[in-house]
Amino acid sequence: MLMKNKIMFALSLVVVLSACVPQKKYQDLETAYKELEQKKKGCEEELSSVKLEAEATKKENIGLKAHVAKLVADSIETHTLFESNMRLYGELKSSYESLLKNNKLEEERLLNSLRDLEKKLTAKELDLAQKEANLNENIKKNETMKQELEVIQADLMRQQERVAELQSILNSKDSAVKALNTKLQKALLGFKDNGLSVEIRNGKVYVSLDEKLLFASGSIVVDKKGKEALLELAKSIQEMDDIMIMVEGHTDDVPMSTPQIKDNWDLSVLRATSIVRIITKDGKVDPKRFIAAGRGEYLPVDPAKTPEARAKNRRTEIILSPKLDEIYQLLDQQ
Repeated sequence: MLMKNKIMFALSLVVVLSACVPQKKYQDLETAYKELEQKKKGCEEELSSVKLEAEATKKENIGLKAHVAKLVADSIETHTLFESNMRLYGELKSSYESLLKNNKLEEERLLNSLRDLEKKLTAKELDLAQKEANLNENIKKNETMKQELEVIQADLMRQQERVAELQSILNSKDSAVKALNTKLQKALLGFKDNGLSVEIRNGKVYVSLDEKLLFASGSIVVDKKGKEALLELAKSIQEMDDIMIMVEGHTDDVPMSTPQIKDNWDLSVLRATSIVRIITKDGKVDPKRFIAAGRGEYLPVDPAKTPEARAKNRRTEIILSPKLDEIYQLLDQQ
């Protein structure tokens, strides 16, 4: 509006001046006017363009404001989300650090456990190796023992065979002793009431003769009745070459001494030799089968100090036993 008033004023001024100024000046003014019109038109066009640009700029500004508002809202939301994420990040970081710490502790615990297990495993391996070595050693020992056992079993079988053989021999000897006992019982039956007895003791036949049947008191000479008994005995054993005979003289505990007999030892031995002479010389029994021995007073059958006990102790025992050569031979083979 202001621009229009200015133009009108300029036109009025031109009209006024045209009346006053020369033609040339008028033309200059008219030319100036036209230029002004052109400028006016350019200004109006420029103004219209500017208005359009302003309108577009206004619209764009409104859009930008809306966009800015949206950006502000987005920024606020993003900030809120950022703060939330930061809190979550802090929590996660704290949890992670706690987990990392716990993992470290657990890792240390597991490593310690692993070390312990490795130690135990090493110990077990060493123990297993030792046990395996012991087992191998035991296997070797068992093999050796097995071989030794086989040797022992074989030896035991041989021993059993020998024992069976010995038992057979002993049974045979026992049978022979029993048969000898029965034979002597019958052969010497007539002297039973005269102080003679026959019995089996310790696998041997004992013929016991009282002093009264053989000798006078303190004498070493066998009397007639005793000699008959001894010769009867000799008949029974004359052909029994497998029988060994020991003649033992026994006395009581009453001391004695004569020019011929020094003590009871002498008496017991001399009586035994007197009996052996009769059986071997008169009875024709091989003297190699005999042993003459004296026990003196030191093996009494009755230790009492009575006349009856002393009479029992004054005796001669003829001990007959089977030869044990076969048994000794078997024993030597052990």
